[in-house]
Amino acid sequence: MIKQFSKNNFSFLGVDVVPQANLIIKNSREKRLEPKVMYLLVLFATRGREVITRAEILEELWPNVVVGDEVISQLVYGLRNALGDDAKKPKYIETIPKKGYRFIPEVKFIESNESSNLATDVDLDVLKNKPKSSLKTISLLFSIVLLTFLTTWYANTGFPSKGMNLLTIKNILPVTQTNGVEGDFSFHKNHNQMVYVSTGKQGTDLYLKTLGNSQSQQITNDEWLEYSPLWLNEQTLIYIRKKATQYQIISQNMNNDIEIHYESTNGIFNLVIKSNELSEVIFTEYDNYKHNKLYELKSLNISNNKVEYLHDSILKLPSDIRNVVYSLDGQRLYFFNNDDKVKQIVSLDLTSNKYTTISKEFAWVEHIALLDSEHLLISGVLSATKGIWQLNISDHSIKSVLASSSGERIVRSIIKQEQLYYSTYKASTNQMIADTKSKTFDELPKLNSDANEYSGIFSKDNNSIFFVSNRTGYYELWLYDVESKNVLKISDLQASFIQKPILSHNEEYLAVVYEKEGLTLAIISVETGEIINETKIPNMKYPLAWSANDKSLYISEHRGDVNIYRYDWDSLKPTLIQKRAGLFAEENTDSKSLVLIDYELGGLVNKSLIDEDTKLLNNSIMGLESLIPGQLKVVGQSIFALQKDGSTRELQQYSLENIDGEHSGKFLMNLPDKSSVTDFNIDGSKAIFTYRAQAQGDIMRVLLGH
Repeated sequence: MIKQFSKNNFSFLGVDVVPQANLIIKNSREKRLEPKVMYLLVLFATRGREVITRAEILEELWPNVVVGDEVISQLVYGLRNALGDDAKKPKYIETIPKKGYRFIPEVKFIESNESSNLATDVDLDVLKNKPKSSLKTISLLFSIVLLTFLTTWYANTGFPSKGMNLLTIKNILPVTQTNGVEGDFSFHKNHNQMVYVSTGKQGTDLYLKTLGNSQSQQITNDEWLEYSPLWLNEQTLIYIRKKATQYQIISQNMNNDIEIHYESTNGIFNLVIKSNELSEVIFTEYDNYKHNKLYELKSLNISNNKVEYLHDSILKLPSDIRNVVYSLDGQRLYFFNNDDKVKQIVSLDLTSNKYTTISKEFAWVEHIALLDSEHLLISGVLSATKGIWQLNISDHSIKSVLASSSGERIVRSIIKQEQLYYSTYKASTNQMIADTKSKTFDELPKLNSDANEYSGIFSKDNNSIFFVSNRTGYYELWLYDVESKNVLKISDLQASFIQKPILSHNEEYLAVVYEKEGLTLAIISVETGEIINETKIPNMKYPLAWSANDKSLYISEHRGDVNIYRYDWDSLKPTLIQKRAGLFAEENTDSKSLVLIDYELGGLVNKSLIDEDTKLLNNSIMGLESLIPGQLKVVGQSIFALQKDGSTRELQQYSLENIDGEHSGKFLMNLPDKSSVTDFNIDGSKAIFTYRAQAQGDIMRVLLGH
């Protein structure tokens, strides 16, 4: 127990930390920092200047829960961010390579009986087993933050305290443990069985499992891909299935009788049933802005198979709705608004069409479930931490329930009878280099980690690779030195997502589009990581190339019709260059013309920037519509491109000027299935690409208490 410590009880040698303490308090209110960050601070402070291993941090902060290393990196990054510390030049927390971390400041602890109106009485698990040195060395950070901040933290961020009705974890056990991925699942409210989706080498099918029984019964076994299963009653399921471009909503009883209720060639997702009206099902359908919507919200009456377009009856529905769920009384809809301009969890009153924003804190939401009439259970990403949260519908407060581990995404969570069931998904994204001359791969073991690494681009001399990674918890720009194999973090964006960067010709700047409280186009110094210029943008855009003089940027807009714009360096104001164009752009050295992909003409063109005349250079490239920026590059008189056929991937080389209409590419080499090229080097002999390790995912069961 820690009792009656005052800020006068401690002295700190040479560093004024009151501003840092105040900053942590401010961040706790505004950013709702993960409560474990505070536990980590306490652990560092009580251990003085000792090196604390990652294993010790896991043992102290998660004594009864199995988690992985990534969550430590996220917490350390969050604490450094709150302290205003720099990992490159640390003042407070030093990384000891291959060992752990060390708290830098030297401090003294002075006993005092002086009471304080900031006194607190807190039982901290991390202090139950104090080191032998007791509290001889303890940071003033600990005293100030603990005393002026604990009660504030508890009240404002959901840190556990007496009398609060919070979910606590007693143990975690697997429900499924097979190879592959167990994802979507659901329970019938009056049934002791669960239905779930399992994806393995044999395909994707539905399985039925009786709770408490280790055996599962396979329900489907066909060439369809099934997902989003729900119970209509104890004998009947409703779910979505997909085959090629065919999507169906079907019901199936335990005798395997099937009824098709709705079909579409567009993607269908997220079935939701109103609890008091089982004949009505809501779903979202992919529209790709054909009606100015990315996803349409529709309602299906199962009894007569009538489909209603809800954007007609519900005014001002957002264009990108995800993860819809009904309230208990069926009078409200809760959903994630994934609009480019704002990410928010929204409540919609169906009787008045009134919208209420519940939270703007989540960078991404995987799933929303109704916990009770007052709370939602959110699976998603908050402050770069993946996990499960309890969201209060009325006061909008957020409580952490479970942080994910080892890079896993938690894609679905449901509470049933004092037990939390959730499904995980892990398929780390790593990078490799394909050498088309030697037909070999460089697996870049020093670059890749357990985090997601993607969007690698080459420097001109091939000695460096710039890439995006979330190894700190947030997404940042990183630099990999091919010769020394050292990795260096460049930026400090704290982004929830970063689009593929482009490197200026003088190699001094990177241009990126990143997401953090909205989408931003930024120019960043390679040397300092400083943001030189930035502007908010209304929707997702793909940086393609710098102008020949590095004074402007060519950027394509991938929303509805694809267009290429030129952004001026100083003003970052866009000028439309070409409609129905994208994927690749490169300004000629004389700055008088631009080589680009024109989707209207179906190939590579040379467009005059003086009189806008256009010359078709090549229309023999296969699968242009399926490629994204980075997967095609013009080098001299050749075009290097990725070719996709189902899951297979090939590198192809085309002659620059070929307008005979025949696909006459030269095969270079195969890449791993489903890989994605992000850049070709300066002579086209090497391609850097991302690939996913074999996906794994299980359904887990957590015994809860209060």
